[in-house]
Amino acid sequence: MSSAGAGYSEVDQRIPHDDPRLACFAPLPGVGSAGALRLERFPPAVHAQFAGNLGPLANVRSSAGCALLLRTDSPSLVVELERLRHHQPVPSALALEVEHADGWQGVHGCDLREADGDLSVGFATGLERGGGTRLVALWLPLISTCALRAIALCRGARLEQAAAPAPRWLAIGDSLTQGFSVQSPLQSWVHRLSRRWNLPAWNLGVGGIHIAPQAFAWALRAQRFDLVTIALGSNHLWQDEACARAGELAAELAGLALAGSAAGEAHGRIAWLLPPWKPCEDGKGPRDFAGVPLDQAVARRAGLVRAALVERLAACAPRIELVADLMPHDHRLLPDGLHPCAHGAARFADNLDQALHGKR
Repeated sequence: MSSAGAGYSEVDQRIPHDDPRLACFAPLPGVGSAGALRLERFPPAVHAQFAGNLGPLANVRSSAGCALLLRTDSPSLVVELERLRHHQPVPSALALEVEHADGWQGVHGCDLREADGDLSVGFATGLERGGGTRLVALWLPLISTCALRAIALCRGARLEQAAAPAPRWLAIGDSLTQGFSVQSPLQSWVHRLSRRWNLPAWNLGVGGIHIAPQAFAWALRAQRFDLVTIALGSNHLWQDEACARAGELAAELAGLALAGSAAGEAHGRIAWLLPPWKPCEDGKGPRDFAGVPLDQAVARRAGLVRAALVERLAACAPRIELVADLMPHDHRLLPDGLHPCAHGAARFADNLDQALHGKR
């Protein structure tokens, strides 16, 4: 098993993934096999829905927005991963947060793209043995897939029962929601706002997805959410036939959101985030993304999709809010022409905070 990060000679207290003192924050129960645990976001029926479509299928299987929680005083810890696989050539990392009285302290992991398979990743927590335990959240990669085998703590460190928070925000979307192009899970706009708003979030972003209502129907029925955001209509709607169906599919998904949970509870605030600005709309940015042209034809279709969403979702107002123009019109923030870098994700988060709450 290879390693990434600094060496931790005193880390020798190995805790298997199924230790009852550990807790998982994920939309669905984890799936254990061969001594390792995969944190799941979507049920098998959704996996089957994307069978043969390798990009979205890999992203459905990723553990974006999922975390392992523990209470410890260990100054450092090592995470043992299995079956690490990278599905896009963008930086990918783990991240760690430690809860303190004045908020969460984040630790960004190193880029793991040069490694795959079985891997150990080390973190310094800043804690001291005997100084009292604190809640630690270990966040899994946003794009890459992996399974958790174990964690290791420092010799003599304490491990106490942890509990996962109840989710209050359902974030539905495509690659921008999942966090494509930011290295650390802490840098996605969903995570930034989840911490800022104190709303634990299920991140159901799926890179490469169209507007696919049935992929998210189960989550909308699972429970009542204080906030539901839907950010679909941007990714891969580059063919005229897909654009033509955008309004119809959006209306179907909006109907599912308005129907509320299976228990009959209406969701709180519901916001549809319209497809953000793309540099190609102003003739800027790279000429293609992964071989797909980013030209004036794509820009035209982007406008058609936005118009179709506005037209079809108007009937849902004021229950569903439409939020537009969240991406700053600065092509330097979207280096691949579609996805924001970490700074761009921060600006997106600020703009959404302003739109929903009138503050930054």
